[in-house]
Amino acid sequence: MTNLLWLQGGACSGNTMSFLNAEEPTVCDLIADFGINILWHPSLGVELGVNLQKLLWDCISGRITLDILVFEGSVINAPNNTGEWNRFADRPMKSWLTYLSKVAKYIVAVGDCACWGGIPAMSPNPSESEGLQFLKRQKGGFLGKEFRSKSGLPIINIPGCPAHPDWITQILV
Repeated sequence: MTNLLWLQGGACSGNTMSFLNAEEPTVCDLIADFGINILWHPSLGVELGVNLQKLLWDCISGRITLDILVFEGSVINAPNNTGEWNRFADRPMKSWLTYLSKVAKYIVAVGDCACWGGIPAMSPNPSESEGLQFLKRQKGGFLGKEFRSKSGLPIINIPGCPAHPDWITQILV
């Protein structure tokens, strides 16, 4: 069984919906045929509040193995690098990303925003947005240019706005 956690960053839901429209393979195929256990997804996750926080902390602590961390949307650092403009489960999303990226075997950036910052990262960039491992065309981004997941790989980028649904499911397989 492969555990997958899908998080949504700044102002993006197109890739969440694109994923649900995949045909080859479908999301149901991922679960039934490929053994992917979706721990949480913005449209499919049932945990909220304290239960969601517990799930996230269980992944961070290793009580639940996190095989694939999927992130869509830009990483919002505003204001003043606090990330407070994008809160999730009672803390800045960038805080969850910092912890979860250290324990995930693979990290997948879905969509232009997660890959390189997308439109939110364009000048003047008041949200201080960036991608996971790129800011526009420059290596670096939120996790830095030398970042490697537990598997030893850099971020796996699936560009597009939104990304093609079958690209997402095929890469997850």
